[in-house]
Amino acid sequence: MPETRVANIISYIFHPLLIPTYVLILFFNMSIYYSYVIPEYSKIRIIGLVFITTFLFPLIINLIFLKHRLIPSLQMKMREDRLLPFIVTAVFYYMTYHIIKQLYLPDFYNLYLLGATLLVLIALIINFFCKISLHMLAIGGMTGIFLGLSLKLMLGIPYIIISIIFVSGLIGFARLKLKQHKASEVYSGYFVGLTILLVLFLLF
Repeated sequence: MPETRVANIISYIFHPLLIPTYVLILFFNMSIYYSYVIPEYSKIRIIGLVFITTFLFPLIINLIFLKHRLIPSLQMKMREDRLLPFIVTAVFYYMTYHIIKQLYLPDFYNLYLLGATLLVLIALIINFFCKISLHMLAIGGMTGIFLGLSLKLMLGIPYIIISIIFVSGLIGFARLKLKQHKASEVYSGYFVGLTILLVLFLLF
């Protein structure tokens, strides 16, 4: 069915492990002073680093888990399947945070990666009790980040925020269309991600 195919494409494009890379690309392309002071070649290197450490490495480890039958599939439909991938992702996110911290970038770049690590750990804890949508957790966190930046630094970025909210709706549709989650798991994932990252940015 066409809708199912579109839902799959959306799910792949906005895979949770890709969200940190997308966030950094948006950070580096905002019309603010913090973005202008970083040389273009440095931006490309940092984005490449984040892509490798937050997407490529965790993906490779998960493929190894799959090969050795430590997880049944990359979709991780059951809560029990998510434990090892969550731990691996949290480790790589935290490692990336420490690497980026050494580059002396503006604090909110580091804060996002720390917040992303926190989200994975919170998802790990929640996973012991119930299942939530990781896609929605990630895009909810992305929404919270840019809302927090807008409020705290008084940035005029309404189009970015509206675009992220629109994409959030598309992802929610995709996860429901593919029957990967119940509506409650989609909404709760988005709410948790948005709330945690928004509060983190407003407090720090």
